[in-house]
Amino acid sequence: TSSSLPAGRAIIDRYVQAIGGRDAVMRYTSIRYVGNFEMPAAGMKGNLTIVQAAPNKMGMTIELPGMGEMVTGFDGTVGWSINPMQGPRVLEGKELEQLREDAGPSALLRAPDRIRSAETVELTTMGGRACYKVKIIYNSGRESFDCYSPETGLLVAMTQTQESPMGTVQVTTFFDEWKAFGGLKTATKLRQQMLGQEQILTIDRLEFDRPEDIKAVEMPEQIKPLVKKP
Repeated sequence: TSSSLPAGRAIIDRYVQAIGGRDAVMRYTSIRYVGNFEMPAAGMKGNLTIVQAAPNKMGMTIELPGMGEMVTGFDGTVGWSINPMQGPRVLEGKELEQLREDAGPSALLRAPDRIRSAETVELTTMGGRACYKVKIIYNSGRESFDCYSPETGLLVAMTQTQESPMGTVQVTTFFDEWKAFGGLKTATKLRQQMLGQEQILTIDRLEFDRPEDIKAVEMPEQIKPLVKKP
């Protein structure tokens, strides 16, 4: 019965402690994740950079040799995507809401001001590991099923629907090889499964409070002409 399961918020709070605590997350004005992006089936591999900047900004760049750069960002108001297939575009609707909810270091906390509810659904296994599955409903109505290890408190896996140019897709992410950088624990290997494809994100290091990271979350020049004037 669900009454014998720990409360969703208690599991999230334990996770926050396991990654270093709220202060470890909030002490930085920016966190830069540096690593690789790989799609083994397509034979593609390139550089990955993600910047999370306080309070609610983010930028992600994937550089794929022979294809070019795929850039996604949110400056606290406007969200954007630039890639060789579609060119520059301003994100709207659910794509924008999702970016907003995932932007900034505090997104790691799954803080009560970003989510409506967190309910523990079951004790299950994902990727062969036991985990408490917590159904999280964000303010936008988006649902995420986050699965946390009863042993370590860390995230084992997550399944959520994501809005994409192809419409709504279900994405399952497995989190492995947790390491600490600057007092903050992060998964350094993430496997994302969607539409029968697997993407692997490998994080080599975290860098903190780099002044140039403020630039990384600013609106690119190609996006400025596309933004509707209020």
